[in-house]
Amino acid sequence: MAPSGNLRSFVGALSATALALAASALFASPAAADPAPAPPKPDARAQLADAQHDAEQLTEQWHEAKDNLDAKRDEATRAKAAVVPARQAASRAEAAEEKFRGQLDQVVARAAEGGRLDELNALVLSDSPSDFLDQMTTLEMYSADQKSVLDQAQRLVADARKARANADQAVAVAAKATDEARQAVEDIGKRKKEADARIAQAERLLGRLSPSERADRTKSIGDPVGVVLGGGKGALALKAAMSRIGGPYVWGAEGQRSFDCSGLVFWAFQKVGITMPRSSSAQAQVGRPVSRSQLQPGDLVFFYHPVSHVGFYAGDGKVLNAVQTGDTVRYTELSKMKSYAGARRL
Repeated sequence: MAPSGNLRSFVGALSATALALAASALFASPAAADPAPAPPKPDARAQLADAQHDAEQLTEQWHEAKDNLDAKRDEATRAKAAVVPARQAASRAEAAEEKFRGQLDQVVARAAEGGRLDELNALVLSDSPSDFLDQMTTLEMYSADQKSVLDQAQRLVADARKARANADQAVAVAAKATDEARQAVEDIGKRKKEADARIAQAERLLGRLSPSERADRTKSIGDPVGVVLGGGKGALALKAAMSRIGGPYVWGAEGQRSFDCSGLVFWAFQKVGITMPRSSSAQAQVGRPVSRSQLQPGDLVFFYHPVSHVGFYAGDGKVLNAVQTGDTVRYTELSKMKSYAGARRL
């Protein structure tokens, strides 16, 4: 029995609906898919560590720029002080040369009497000291006393020329040193501005840490065990630094109560009569290198490339250092410190 018209219409409509549903499923928009998981929130501790390291690097560069300024100012002072004596020496040499010309007149007069005026005139009346000296080969024509006078004239001309050159050089050196000192001042300002910006960011990130996270960053590992300190310069400085344990880390500080890493080293050595450079990178050039396997209490240990952190090796695998922002002067495990760069012994 053939299906009725109504039934055929119903089946057709049902098929069309099924096809539409299938097409919808097949070409579904990506927007209908499950949303992708949200990216994890940045770890405040990791961000703080990065900011801390950058700020420490910039602060140490600022210290280095200040050391450089001191050196450039000293150089400029010495260079300027050398200008006046150099000019005075040139004036004396030129005066001696001019005074001796009178004796040359006597030689000319005697040469005229001997009939050799033409040759001597060519010699004495040269256009420049250089021409004068070039023609000294004719001296064998004259008597011993005439030759002696002209030899002395040669020396005076040479001395005057050298003194003038020295004076000119002194002026040039002083000008260059002054320019370099001025550039060092500008460099200090730039480094300080960059450091301050990164320090402010690090301190904001520090404020985002929970109390437990802060405590974990600054927990004590205890004093070195069984260490006997010697009487060397480094050991004496280490003893001084040990008296500052618990003092807060403060960017750019060098005592009496607060320190940054190189400030602690600078202060401790100053206490035993030794003036160190202010930056950790410059401190890494003082003394002699020591291998890690030969470390002794009082040796300086350095970290990162280029160097931007320093501490005292305290024995028992521990380092006494001004650790980081929000922290204090305390001991840390050498084996857990990042980017060991070497050690020096004074």
